[in-house]
Amino acid sequence: MTVTAITSAQIENLQIKNFQDVQVLSPGLSFRESGTQGTVTSLRGISSTVTTSAPAAVVIYLNEVPINDFVAFQGIYDIGQIEVLRGPQGTLRGVAAPVGSITIGTRRPDLNDYGGTFIATGTDQPSFNGQAAVNVPIIKEKLAVRIAGLFDVNRNGDLHNPVTDVKSRADTKSIRASVLFQPINPLSIFAYYQYMRANRYDLTRVDGTGFVPTADQPFPAGYNGPVIRDGRDGIAVQENVTLRQFMSNNASINAKLNIADEASLSYIFGYSQFKSFTGLNSGDTDTGNAVLNYSPGQLFHTDSKGTMHELRLDSMGGDRLFDYSIGVNYLKTANRVPTNVGNNRGYAIAPGSNPPSGPATLLGSDILIPETRVEKSAFASATLHLPTRTDVTFGARRIHFKRDQGFQFWLTTDGVRDTFAAGPVSQTPTKPLLDTPSNSDIKAWVYDAKVVQHLDDDKIVYFSYGRGFRGPGANRGVDLPVLDFLRNLTPEKSDSYEVGFKGDFFDRRVRLNFDVFQQDYKGFNSVAGDIPFCMGSVAAFGFCSVTQGQVVFPGNARVRGFEGELSVNITDRWTASGTVAYAKSHFKNAQVPYRPDLNGDGIPDSNDQLAVAPGGLSVANPIFFRTSNGPISEVPKWNFTVQSEYTQPLSGNMEGFIRGLFSYQGKRSDVSGANTYAAEPILNLYVGAREIVPGLEVTLFARNIFDTQKLTFRGADIVTSVPGSSASGLINTGYHEVRYGAPREIGITARFVFGSD
Repeated sequence: MTVTAITSAQIENLQIKNFQDVQVLSPGLSFRESGTQGTVTSLRGISSTVTTSAPAAVVIYLNEVPINDFVAFQGIYDIGQIEVLRGPQGTLRGVAAPVGSITIGTRRPDLNDYGGTFIATGTDQPSFNGQAAVNVPIIKEKLAVRIAGLFDVNRNGDLHNPVTDVKSRADTKSIRASVLFQPINPLSIFAYYQYMRANRYDLTRVDGTGFVPTADQPFPAGYNGPVIRDGRDGIAVQENVTLRQFMSNNASINAKLNIADEASLSYIFGYSQFKSFTGLNSGDTDTGNAVLNYSPGQLFHTDSKGTMHELRLDSMGGDRLFDYSIGVNYLKTANRVPTNVGNNRGYAIAPGSNPPSGPATLLGSDILIPETRVEKSAFASATLHLPTRTDVTFGARRIHFKRDQGFQFWLTTDGVRDTFAAGPVSQTPTKPLLDTPSNSDIKAWVYDAKVVQHLDDDKIVYFSYGRGFRGPGANRGVDLPVLDFLRNLTPEKSDSYEVGFKGDFFDRRVRLNFDVFQQDYKGFNSVAGDIPFCMGSVAAFGFCSVTQGQVVFPGNARVRGFEGELSVNITDRWTASGTVAYAKSHFKNAQVPYRPDLNGDGIPDSNDQLAVAPGGLSVANPIFFRTSNGPISEVPKWNFTVQSEYTQPLSGNMEGFIRGLFSYQGKRSDVSGANTYAAEPILNLYVGAREIVPGLEVTLFARNIFDTQKLTFRGADIVTSVPGSSASGLINTGYHEVRYGAPREIGITARFVFGSD
């Protein structure tokens, strides 16, 4: 398989506390935070984002069970191994994934010996990360338990508002209990339960000049906050932090029975629950501070539950002519996302206006987005080992994908006065103003074929083909105009071709892996942010009220690239390794939504401009599209890493080490073509010693030693809806959301292990 195996030793050596940092160890893998899409996982030039509402293109597993990506992103601890599998997956385990999968395996209990690990890391950000694990055999060779925990606190981007003196921060707590039970030799049962809770006190990093006076909006520049020339200063203008709370419960049982040393029968049960919550009175959605002394909140509650059952039979043992794997999988997830906009914690008052008497608030709304997904599948794979040292593999999976989802919208205006309007507003309706259910019931095949030729015991060449499938995405929570191909997206299919080489040289002191691939997509589900369009519910009455949002859309696409890994044991004490990946992912004459520049001033037009410009948005032309052969994901074409370590014996059993890691992410553009981002070169250095006393290792490290902070995201103008404030009801705050790479961080880690660990 085209796989990168990342060991617990590599994770510990490079001080990897965040799952996102794993990207430096696997070619073609990247994680990036986007203001419009959250944390984005990318592999081989393809992004896997939850904002498309499609199933993940890259599936992340924890102990063989798919998990919500956010659970992995919050922190990893007590890990046994991570594997990054590239290319279409689905004929051997789990669920279909058109781009690849990442499997995280936690450390299993040791049935024979006591042991434990304690790790503490502090940095100058400041931040602190503490991890601990203890292994206890209850019945030797039969039953053992392992308990592990994580505690992490940090500045969450180190943002602050210099006027209100609020600061961003975050904390994460997690505990995991694992049990290994082997009542008889052929049977083993591994089970675990993990609880994680995280609190994020978020602020939005911005740059810009503040309000720019217009005839409609006669506010002076800088009225709503200072001029911010450089977003790296970490300044926010929103007046209060937004508290986002996250909680997850994950559990699985993996029972395996060996049958006469010829086959193994496995049953895997998995349960996952993920909740995110932002209270109505614990947030500030006015990120551009359009209205002073006002912090509008938004209730946002995501509740997702999932269960998985898998039964699998695998051949086992060596020197076989024929190997096989056959199984069935059932996966069900249920999501419920209720939100509410509006509160009465303050008055939304434009400069020069007087507060109205009595309670006041902005017009509010309730939104409910329910969804249920069920995926049933049966899969099989077989490998024939020919006398010519040739292995031929065929695999297939039959999928039945079913999804029921909805979008319901109510106005919540009962007994509430619009701040800028006189008199009461209409009563709350008993039925939703907008109710748009969407259902999918799809059957599909995924399959693959591979030929592997062993050149000798240490070298192979191979060719593989794979058919990928992904259920369709959807535009939910966006009041798009009625365009059928945006309302009802089609399933995504792809064909992948790959040729590769794997080999060891010079008595296995040198290892080289290299592959070339191409993947063709039909109906690739992508997303573009900050797209202007006529609101569909208003356009139905013959009017065009311009708003903006994320738009999910389909388009044919192609990815071509190559990947390489090289590791060398230069001497017994000096090692070096590197990875390189190139992936050009682009549309093929796809219709992509975008924000135009109709007045030709070189700047994409604002919503207000597009509402009045000749040839602008209208009921007849509710959204702008252009034919694109541009990038399909906000992923750099090039990335590479180089790392090296040298060790030196010191006194007694103590050993010193120094290691360096250089990573490079090439320049990239966003899907809409509005922004291009520079390359990101990062150098990390580590120095320390092992066995200072038995079991103790101390490491000093500096990440991003040259303090290279590149812009990684720039949003459109932050526009806030304030009824009565202007002709359109929208205020352009004069700020943009921006994100930058992490600054230089200097820290120290102490790690102590004992017993079986």
